[in-house]
Amino acid sequence: MAIPGLDDVDNRIIELLCENARMPYSEIGAAVGKSRVAVKTRIEQLEKKGIIRGYSVLIDPSAVPGGIDFTLDIETTPQEYESVIARLSTSNMVQKIYGTSGECHIHAVGLAPNSDTLGTYARHLHRSTEGVCRLSWQFLVTTYKDTERGVDYEIRHQEHEHLERDSGKTEKQE
Repeated sequence: MAIPGLDDVDNRIIELLCENARMPYSEIGAAVGKSRVAVKTRIEQLEKKGIIRGYSVLIDPSAVPGGIDFTLDIETTPQEYESVIARLSTSNMVQKIYGTSGECHIHAVGLAPNSDTLGTYARHLHRSTEGVCRLSWQFLVTTYKDTERGVDYEIRHQEHEHLERDSGKTEKQE
């Protein structure tokens, strides 16, 4: 993920931080051929410029017992669009909220403890939130690519092919 306008060293520092945001400056320095102090200064400058906006913990929903990924698609009235976004932002289950093309359309992504809780939340949101015209929710069953969680489609696809080869069966045998 090379960022245009940054030199190779800054791009490599960002790449390393994306892999491990807790990597010590000394290890980053060794990887980029700079001192610990030089790396610290570069990272501080990237933060000051707003290129690095923060560091976060990434939750893998598949590791949460019973947790399920979901999406919500909501159409609102123009007058209540912002208030619906504000209401969604108060939910601990909703992790991301997007405005999408189309008039007053909201797409939200989140993690629910179970399907019953999600269903109850979605029905309550639809019934009790002024301005919601239409609401649908879906459970995510397969993740093909998610750069935040380290799921790469090409690697996943290659691993899948590898598993098929190792199963001892060919396509004709199945």
